[in-house]
Amino acid sequence: MLSDKIDLPSSRHRRAKDHSTEELARRLIDLSGGPDNMVEVIHCTTRIRLKLKNYDQIDEAGLLQIKEVQNINKLPGQLQIIVGPELVYKLHRKINLWLQQHEQTALEPSILESKESELQAEPSMPSPDQDQRSGIMQRIIQVATIFSDILIPILPLFIAAGILLGLVTILQSSDWVTEGAVWFRLLQLLTSSAFQIISVLFGYHAVRRFGGTPAIGAVLGIAMSQPDLAILIGSYDTTVQNIDTMVTPQFSYQGAMMPIILAALIMAWIEKGIRRILPASASTLLAPAISLIIGGTLAILLISPVAIWLGEWIGQELEYLFIYGGTFFGFILGGIYSTIVLTGLHQGIQALEVALIADPRVGVNFLLPIWSMANMAQGGAGLAVYLTTRNNELRKVALSGSITAFLGITEPIALGVNLKLGRPFLSAAIGGAVGGAYVGFHHVIASSFGLTGIPMLVYIIPFGEMNFIHYMIGFLLSAGIAFMTTLLLGAEKPAFRYHISNIVRKFTGGRYEN
Repeated sequence: MLSDKIDLPSSRHRRAKDHSTEELARRLIDLSGGPDNMVEVIHCTTRIRLKLKNYDQIDEAGLLQIKEVQNINKLPGQLQIIVGPELVYKLHRKINLWLQQHEQTALEPSILESKESELQAEPSMPSPDQDQRSGIMQRIIQVATIFSDILIPILPLFIAAGILLGLVTILQSSDWVTEGAVWFRLLQLLTSSAFQIISVLFGYHAVRRFGGTPAIGAVLGIAMSQPDLAILIGSYDTTVQNIDTMVTPQFSYQGAMMPIILAALIMAWIEKGIRRILPASASTLLAPAISLIIGGTLAILLISPVAIWLGEWIGQELEYLFIYGGTFFGFILGGIYSTIVLTGLHQGIQALEVALIADPRVGVNFLLPIWSMANMAQGGAGLAVYLTTRNNELRKVALSGSITAFLGITEPIALGVNLKLGRPFLSAAIGGAVGGAYVGFHHVIASSFGLTGIPMLVYIIPFGEMNFIHYMIGFLLSAGIAFMTTLLLGAEKPAFRYHISNIVRKFTGGRYEN
């Protein structure tokens, strides 16, 4: 059986991993071309994401032989090593520590640090001679990767802020809180502080991604989140008062993500151009100030209005599709989302969710419930594998991975079990499509992004009882249909496995390894 060929770590091996994280970090670096080949190391919830100087130096076979590596994914400009949520944070830290010890620049500096090497860094993309496909799809992938690079470092804050916001909203709508309670005001203070810093971090990480001075990007984020910005550019005829963010996040005009990213791109270009013109001694003092003045002025007077118009147009089109074609919209997105996860670009498309929340006319996230249905379907298919397989190690991984999927992290079950077996992955796509169609038809919405599954309930409950009921019905539909379809198709018949991989290669120009 195929499951007998799948290399799955036992519990004894999992315990041993804690004692060999440093060794594993060194092996990953060596198999990715060595320390001198590293440009940047970041991570999301399950993947180590490497930007390299030369992608021909990657030893793909060697990486896939490592027990802790679930899979690898090669995209233009990025190597993704999937290690799972249990290992990714420790491994990322060990990789950076190991690079520091070998006189390599720390690739994810503190927000208080600004290193000269960052100012010269160009976004890492593979050279033309590296046999990378060009075309419209490649451009889309590159743009999504840029959004992903900016969003991933901020994602934990978004999740924390979303959870706090959900708790505050639920408590306010109930009778559990007495007016003026100190502990509740403290919770509100933490929530508002989290949302107020988001624009600053957007600016910081965006300018850093484009090769400029990150601290100047933070200033840009502050400037573009000032309440009086709308007055300055003429968006409102009356004075804008300071916004009370103690109840809800007020992205509105000045807090939108798109203008900050576009302004950061312009500012980084200006700064790098000034540094090429001025002598090194003068550029250190003058380049940041000049780029802030010129770039900031352009951002406020030109980029912001255009970007806001573009963001509102995208939001309106998505809202139109959701309102008038919610069933079909949810069916398609729920069915294909797990395939998007294969490419690792699901982090990048969260920019659309931010745009919806930032749009004061929309103000909610109707994409996340659909994504959640796709994730729950992966968990349902994994449970079917757990009940039908005779491979004890596969049973352990299928059960733990399914539980993790219901809690919002799907890569362990989707990539480590369902895709390798083939039919469970297809069954999950069917379940995700049905669940997505259901929540789309009933217009289920969420208040933030970053969480799916059971934890996402804090985003769902504030919008009322029926929103919660329809979400739970969609949850059960997607997981149940994926479960039953997996049983009917047969969990361990290795169909569709290579077809899925070939589709991913065709449309991404990358390489997904099974």
